[in-house]
Amino acid sequence: MDERRPLILMVEDDRELARLNARFLGRKGYEVRLAFAADEARALMRDISPDLFILDVMLPDGDGFSLCEEFRAVCDAPILFLTGKKEPRDEIDGLGSGGDYYMRKPYDRDVLLAVVQSQLQKTERTRQRVAEATAVERGALKLLVAEGKALVDGRDAELTPKEFAVLLMLVRNEGVELTGEAIYERVWGMAMNSDTGAVRQHISRLKRKLNEENTDNFSITNRQGRGYTFSTQ
Repeated sequence: MDERRPLILMVEDDRELARLNARFLGRKGYEVRLAFAADEARALMRDISPDLFILDVMLPDGDGFSLCEEFRAVCDAPILFLTGKKEPRDEIDGLGSGGDYYMRKPYDRDVLLAVVQSQLQKTERTRQRVAEATAVERGALKLLVAEGKALVDGRDAELTPKEFAVLLMLVRNEGVELTGEAIYERVWGMAMNSDTGAVRQHISRLKRKLNEENTDNFSITNRQGRGYTFSTQ
């Protein structure tokens, strides 16, 4: 049986550019699905589960930043912005909306390929790290490490792979205050640099999914400017 090719969803309103990039990435071993508008991308997401997204920012029916936030809420696949917007504020907005990388047009296709490969390799390393251990239990919380699931009183919290990896790191270091930089370097596999909000956003989402505020035998606390701590009662 042939190995499944990584699936990329590319959202780009320049149809010629999108098709050129799709053919290029297709020759390099990737399956690429194209959407030329935000609504087309949303429709495709009902039927596919991409391994990576490539988003333009300026779309005829919306913007890539908002689309990124929508996709990030339901999927943890890497999101690459590929756009003509060149201001530093745009890059900050893109990374703040949940993006993993920001490339400005014009660009070299070999560089695009290298970024795609790098982002997918980081995701695979995260999955491998998550799969290396067995179940971990702390109070009402049970982590099924091989499956990448977190159960609270038997209920699946439906965490994304990165949310689960962040939680696993906190649980395995129970009682230890971990900085955002340390968490980012371990889970994302790279230096934090300008992506300062990623850890905070992931922890905020996983706390909500764990219903942590209404659970009295474990907690995740944050000291402003210091770090995050998992503890049990």
